[in-house]
Amino acid sequence: MTRVIPRSPEDLLAASTTRKVTRRVVPLLVLGYLVSYIDRINIGFAKFGMERTFEMSGAQYGFAAGIFFLGYILAEVPSNIIMARVGARIWLCRILVTWGIIAAFTAVAPNVEVLYAMRFLLGVAEAGFFPGIILYLAHWYPNRQRAKVIATVMMSIPLASALGSPLNGWILSAFDGVFGWEGWRWVFIVGGVPAVILGVVFFFAVTDKPSQARWLTEAEREWLTTTLATEEKERAAAAPAGHRAVLRNKKVIWLSVAYFLVLCGAYPLTYWMPSVIKDIGKGLSTVQVGWLSAVPFIMAAVCMYLVGRRVRDERSAKPVLVALVLSLITFVITSVSLGTPMLAFAAITVATMAAQTAKPLFWSLPTAYLAGVGAASGIALINSLGNAAGFVSPFAVGWIQDATGGNAGLSIGVMISANALALIVIGWFARRRRVTAGP
Repeated sequence: MTRVIPRSPEDLLAASTTRKVTRRVVPLLVLGYLVSYIDRINIGFAKFGMERTFEMSGAQYGFAAGIFFLGYILAEVPSNIIMARVGARIWLCRILVTWGIIAAFTAVAPNVEVLYAMRFLLGVAEAGFFPGIILYLAHWYPNRQRAKVIATVMMSIPLASALGSPLNGWILSAFDGVFGWEGWRWVFIVGGVPAVILGVVFFFAVTDKPSQARWLTEAEREWLTTTLATEEKERAAAAPAGHRAVLRNKKVIWLSVAYFLVLCGAYPLTYWMPSVIKDIGKGLSTVQVGWLSAVPFIMAAVCMYLVGRRVRDERSAKPVLVALVLSLITFVITSVSLGTPMLAFAAITVATMAAQTAKPLFWSLPTAYLAGVGAASGIALINSLGNAAGFVSPFAVGWIQDATGGNAGLSIGVMISANALALIVIGWFARRRRVTAGP
């Protein structure tokens, strides 16, 4: 018989507190990030209509997809610093409402130049949402639970692609011509309105700090506040102090480079997956492309959830390195099997699972290192510089395809190279960290 070890009163208190926080916090953040990611990537399906309306080239589409991240990068660090001062309740509400309005108004763009401007403004409006979420979770979850929760929240990324793909494919077909507007314009409207509604919900539902959580008992508030304060003090002993010190810190810069490379391997999947699926399966309708594009991301969401719960050491780089190795191998298999649709589809599904799972695994590294006020600017800097990949990789893929006459294999080649470099950088960081820590 298996011996049941009785849990201590503190363990029971910790478990009940974590359950309450998760039920209150995580569904809101998952839903918010789900909507944000759908608004960010729905241009991948709007592309099919915009190409006809604006006679766009591959490079122009890549620029329209990527210029979002220029605005995002410029506003990211200031946004997170403001959130640290005014609180998540007000600032996350502001972000959701403004980006929802801008996303919906993208539908009225009369030409490519206005489309560029709207995408840039969307990036400015949304900046700070994801690093704000990471910072917010650091204020509610101890180290032991944080990797699991980050993985759960970041399931929104593949879920957004999985839900957004069939939804946007359906909108393109069903709404085309409604009120005289092309289907691609409705893609932006349907994506933007929920963000505004959700912003209002955030204002009334979000609690800034555990000490303000009336939905926790006094004992639960005290345990959570004390535990988080103790861990914060431990991190602060080794972390750079203050915003300026963080922005000059070599480890933070290297983490930014590593995240840039991780995203260079993942973003082309998001923006070019419909086009790659269309190349692999000749003659597919937009609805069929939408459903098939959803499969790899559904599997990625499941993978992120399961892997997040098996991580034992939130400070270790091994999990993210394993994910990158697997994605690298399967990207190679995809690139050499494009002539065999079933094998190529299976390989790119596994590659998507690994590449998407690498992202939440990566975030366990900076959140276990940064502390104090520097955590706000450090997390924002890593995310903003990393998300430069959102501009570089889609534009690079579009430029390469224009220059070569279009080849899905070249898109996958970009992902292969990025994953290989990310492996090198994170491996170097892990070794340096072990040397610094000592035996």
